[in-house]
Amino acid sequence: MPGAATHAGSMIIAARPRLDSWKEIATYLKRSVRTVRRWERQEGLPVHRHRHHMQATVYAFVPEIDKWLEEHRMKGSADGVAATIAAQPFLEHGSEASQEKHHNRPAVIAVLPLRNLSGDPEQERFADGLTDELITEIGHCCPDRLRVIGLTSVMQYKQMPKDIKQIGQELGADYILEGGVRRHGRRVRLTARLLAARDQAHVWADSYETQLPSIFSLQQTLASQVADSVSAKLHMHSKKRRRSAVLSFAAHSAYIEGRSHFLPTAGEFTKSIEHLNLAIEREPKFAPSYAELALAYFRRLFLDYPPVVMFKRIGEDASMALRLDPELARAHSMLAAFHLFNTWTIAKADRESRQAVQLNPSDPWAHIVRASYHLAVGEFQKAMGALGRVRQLDPKCEETGLWFATFAYIARRYDLVIEDCQRVLQLEPSSAIAHVALGLCLAQNGESVLAMSHCERARELGCSSGVEISLACTAYTLAGERDTAERLYQEFVASDATQYTRYMFLAHCAAALREEEQALEWLFKAYEQREPLLVFLRIDPRFHSISGNPSFRKLLGRIGLPGERKPET
Repeated sequence: MPGAATHAGSMIIAARPRLDSWKEIATYLKRSVRTVRRWERQEGLPVHRHRHHMQATVYAFVPEIDKWLEEHRMKGSADGVAATIAAQPFLEHGSEASQEKHHNRPAVIAVLPLRNLSGDPEQERFADGLTDELITEIGHCCPDRLRVIGLTSVMQYKQMPKDIKQIGQELGADYILEGGVRRHGRRVRLTARLLAARDQAHVWADSYETQLPSIFSLQQTLASQVADSVSAKLHMHSKKRRRSAVLSFAAHSAYIEGRSHFLPTAGEFTKSIEHLNLAIEREPKFAPSYAELALAYFRRLFLDYPPVVMFKRIGEDASMALRLDPELARAHSMLAAFHLFNTWTIAKADRESRQAVQLNPSDPWAHIVRASYHLAVGEFQKAMGALGRVRQLDPKCEETGLWFATFAYIARRYDLVIEDCQRVLQLEPSSAIAHVALGLCLAQNGESVLAMSHCERARELGCSSGVEISLACTAYTLAGERDTAERLYQEFVASDATQYTRYMFLAHCAAALREEEQALEWLFKAYEQREPLLVFLRIDPRFHSISGNPSFRKLLGRIGLPGERKPET
């Protein structure tokens, strides 16, 4: 117990109700400063900040720390949380004592992209889609004891092969599943082997041959084999799920093609939607097609796309998926998104997002929606903890990284936004939105010159979407470049006459420029659009200056949100 320190210095600290530095917090927890900082970023360790000038000091309250520790012990992870946050292996392959100490931690598996062994480049998308399906299936098969790294993070190893040990270190994985698939007509042969990442020890291998569309029984078999292969170490029991329907060959091909478009671009979203709609047309009783279609629409949340159209489809598709398969995690998370962002029914969003995480804790999107819920109701530490789990599950993904940065900004954790945008830019240096978001938070911290360099780089890359313009306008204003911000704003207003505009983004610009009446006007127009981001209205720092306005509070009442609650600082 941290509070039961034996040496004199720790006893003095333990007796105090408040810890006034990273060093004191680390001493109390008997960990390094680096470790507790990671816990705070990714597991929600309750650390507060007192901001003064351009710097901040940290402090923590002992009762809150103890409560956080107890919550993690109840989840069976108190002693293992350091490994969780550091994105290091959850299961150590060493001495028997080491394995016994850590046997309660979920094991992390990375499913590498299946190699296309057919020699036909046209089968690449089939192999990628099958990889995605395996990740989902393994995530469902043993949710209490297994975590599976997300597709986007593993796809980089398709073009940049590395040795197993290095992949394990980079992804924080205990085990690596690799294999290949050969498809000839309707015949499919799949080989797979499971290796321990730490020492590349062989754990299990098998091969399968089947005829489409029974590919799904193959995936379930493979997922069960993976779980069984580590059961001796983890004492786990695989959960069997009922498939909602058997797909025809044509429907299966469309479904796999729809899932293979995973890049975060408008073009990829459109292709995914087209193929998933085709899969539904060919087999209307297959639940995953509806759930994946709902996700494809949800991924448009920050694009210049009508929210009413977007969430109508999300609600319909998620509901249909659950009628066909009540245990489909992604369908629950998409229904939670519908309730949270569209109908603003918070209790239903809580129930559905909670169930999604329970059914498949390996789904990054389930944690993104859960973090959204926590943020909307003002549970900022829990929100950051959920986002930390997204980082663990998909550490190399640009898209989830930008969601992390967005929510961290709303929670006023500008330090985390800077850190995460820098990480995203290492993955994708040409990301305009990452450059402009980084510029905004650097300007927020008073680093105007560096902030402007990132904003200018974003403009060179084509900073033209509504969300990008709103971020740039705010950044230029904070950096003292009001003329540039004014010009961006006026150009944005003028564009409303010729293209669809999300008025929420115009409201961000007006609020940054301290145009209070204009900001309120845009907000009420955003309400008429059924703007999903209004669920964060009471906590969004961009609207702090107008939060006391009676019209602003009236709008909060219309949405069903209570008065403003600020994140802990």
